[in-house]
Amino acid sequence: MAALKYYNAASYYQSHPYVIHGRAKKDMVVLHETVSGDLPGLSDIKAVEAYLVSIGYGIHGMTDLEGNIAWARGYGNAVVWQCGGVNERSIGIEQVARTPKDSPASIKYWNGRTKQLQATSWLLAAIHNTWSIPLVYSNGDSPGITSHWSVSQIYPASMGHWDCHPVHLGGYYPALSVINRAKLYAKTGITLT
Repeated sequence: MAALKYYNAASYYQSHPYVIHGRAKKDMVVLHETVSGDLPGLSDIKAVEAYLVSIGYGIHGMTDLEGNIAWARGYGNAVVWQCGGVNERSIGIEQVARTPKDSPASIKYWNGRTKQLQATSWLLAAIHNTWSIPLVYSNGDSPGITSHWSVSQIYPASMGHWDCHPVHLGGYYPALSVINRAKLYAKTGITLT
């Protein structure tokens, strides 16, 4: 099996161990948006990672406009504050984006971010092949891939979040397309090391 190529963001947790709240088995991936701008290379990813740990939060993986992927190697089962109500059971993926809030312009915005959406699909495929998390859309309570928006519909600890509101549920983010592409990529045997 081939290993996914990524920037290893584990150093953020090694230097800020207080953001790790134990380890737990994962059965869900939560997709997020950073609401921050695109910067060249890994600058955008590094800036978000540094900000999150500075406020006591964490994230397992990230993607950006250029298709860069970050993953915190060795921390896939870490519990970090990233999505209230499901922190223990979920892996969080931030997608660097300054999406216009839940509007028709948001659909066009995401349709123009092909490399990023492909990178997110590759990361989901590798997570699936490594931890057997189902490549199906979750309502935010069942195993699979979900969005912070979906989780906020169920858990009070996440209320008010609109990031990655899926098109198939009246929003703007192409969740089902990303998941369907991840199913194809998973067939390559890609994994995380």
